[in-house]
Amino acid sequence: MFAASAIAANTFLRSLFGCIFPLFATYMFNALGINYTLTLLGGIALLLVPMPIVFLLYGKKLRARSKMAPALDLKMGKRDEEAASSDDSASGSGNAGNGIVNREEGVEAPTDGSAQALRRRDERRMQAASRDGSMREGEKPD
Repeated sequence: MFAASAIAANTFLRSLFGCIFPLFATYMFNALGINYTLTLLGGIALLLVPMPIVFLLYGKKLRARSKMAPALDLKMGKRDEEAASSDDSASGSGNAGNGIVNREEGVEAPTDGSAQALRRRDERRMQAASRDGSMREGEKPD
């Protein structure tokens, strides 16, 4: 969501490491030798390889626990669930028997307003995505 902050943090840490590394690199190579020093650096790099995957899998949970992260995707998800539950309660018995059956897929298409709620939700997501530039023009939300 805030890509500029992530890029700035990445640039800062890379620059900091690039500044500090030459201060200890010579001593490390002299003390451990070329093979062990490069093995140590390669091992550290190998340990950090799965971190993007960890953030991809557990990022939503981490943002939900954080008081500092805005977690807009979580707020939108809660808002969508509340809208869906209010649409279901407003229609009485929900969507059962109130729609048209699509014979090809066997899926009931609701006609009691929940389809309108889904369209409104998709429109809100497209507007939000177009504001922050994460969706290309003409692309539909998932």
